[in-house]
Amino acid sequence: MRFKTCLLEMMAIILMIAAILLIVVVAGTADAGSIIDTKHNLSVSGPGDLVAVDEQRVCIFCHTPHHASPVTPLWSRETGGTAYNLYASTTLHAQPGQPTGASRLCLSCHDGTIALGMLYQRSEPIPFVGGIGAIPASRSTNLQTDLSDDHPVSFPYTSTLAAENGQLRDPASLPSAVKLEDDLVLQCTSCHNPHKNPYGKFLVMDNDGSALCLSCHQPTAWSRSSHAQAASMAAKACDNCHLPHNAPAGPRLLLYHEEEQTCFSCHDGSGSSLNVQADFNKFYRHPVAATTGVHDPAENPLSAPEHVECVDCHNPHRVNGQTASAPGVNGRLEGVPGVDINGIVVASSRDEYQICFRCHADNSFSATVVVPRQVEEVNERLRFDPANPSYHPVAAIGKNANVPSLRPEYDPTSRIYCSDCHNSDQGSKAGGAGPDGVHGSNHPHLLLARYEQDNYPISYAESNYSLCFRCHDPAILFDRFQSAFPGHWQHVQRFGISCSLCHDPHGVPIAGGASSSANAHLINFDTRFFTGSYDAVTRSCTVSCHRMNGGVHGY
Repeated sequence: MRFKTCLLEMMAIILMIAAILLIVVVAGTADAGSIIDTKHNLSVSGPGDLVAVDEQRVCIFCHTPHHASPVTPLWSRETGGTAYNLYASTTLHAQPGQPTGASRLCLSCHDGTIALGMLYQRSEPIPFVGGIGAIPASRSTNLQTDLSDDHPVSFPYTSTLAAENGQLRDPASLPSAVKLEDDLVLQCTSCHNPHKNPYGKFLVMDNDGSALCLSCHQPTAWSRSSHAQAASMAAKACDNCHLPHNAPAGPRLLLYHEEEQTCFSCHDGSGSSLNVQADFNKFYRHPVAATTGVHDPAENPLSAPEHVECVDCHNPHRVNGQTASAPGVNGRLEGVPGVDINGIVVASSRDEYQICFRCHADNSFSATVVVPRQVEEVNERLRFDPANPSYHPVAAIGKNANVPSLRPEYDPTSRIYCSDCHNSDQGSKAGGAGPDGVHGSNHPHLLLARYEQDNYPISYAESNYSLCFRCHDPAILFDRFQSAFPGHWQHVQRFGISCSLCHDPHGVPIAGGASSSANAHLINFDTRFFTGSYDAVTRSCTVSCHRMNGGVHGY
């Protein structure tokens, strides 16, 4: 009887163990927890096309229980002494060294220098189907010995590093799936689990919405950016612009070598309803394709070499659809460094003009003036200086308290954007259906509307000055009784003098010798056509085009 009881207890234990094993097997199948069904099974039973001719053992290609190499964990492969070209960039705060630990083991296959079947102390590699030796160079899984185009590895991921970088999570807050070697070093195995592949690419967790990338990286305001929230981009997120391995661009691992091509992969109308690339094909444009590899995110705007890229004006991690009023930046320009009205570099521009001043102020990329004038200046910061006798109200409220020609939506205290004049001629600001922005225009100087300034005399047509008339009402401007200066109608409509011949649209710099008498009301004569002087008190001119009886007289 006692024997029978013991037998029954033993059978119960055996059944319980069998049930547990069944659960483990089923669970392992459900979450692809076995290496058997992955491409890391290099045995004859493997599902991939890189498999051995007749070797049936699975683990032997990486591990062996006996006579292993000195490398843990029971490593069965040759690792070699390859020296690698490492990832580097001016924005990298980590200090990766030559691959160590798990990363060195991964590279014993994935750098393409050692045959897949070349095991430790074996004279010949295990033969593979098709005579394959190392991973073919054409495969994306062959990282080769140049790791400068791959995510950096083998560096200590510490709280100090996270704080210094400012856009990395503290390692203490990493999800449990993301493991640091020895609780310190980021290795290939922090992102990849070589033994199972439930999420694809042997990732340690689902990367939908770049969840794995965002386990470590936390770009400022990324979650509310258009690139994070757009339905067409949300799933791939970071992968829309970046490749963690074999990226063409190297630093910052961009999708294309040319920065603008990465942007154009969506902003050519395919990933967005607005075709920004089309504006860059116009005759007048910001020449983003003119230089390659010149822009650097860490550059000093006051000394950077001449260039322009999309990211000089847009921060792709923070760009959003938030609106704003002049002079504040809207969401499309959020988080972009600039130069303020005092010539000081700001890490994140508050006002739109500060972004323009990156290239058009103290470090002006325009070496010559567009229109020769009596007072000349290429530094736009000085032209908009609030200390000037006159300027358009970009950096400060204008000085003229009486501007009767303004349309109802403006008054003498209004501020305006640079992009109220310089913009796409087919964007919404111009009344079109295209994208806004200073990308390109069919009008000279990247103006969003027509502005005649190179001909004199020129027959009057309202369309000649449609840019000016966006803010100024011609019916009032040319009314001899309502206008602040009745001579407007006579100059422009009767004698064919363009607005530009007398008025300098940005401002007249006091640093260049402008005075409140001679250069009020934006008076700064175009010297291609005439010279002379202006008296702001009497509002009269003594210029070479006012000739009476052979002399020069006021109007």
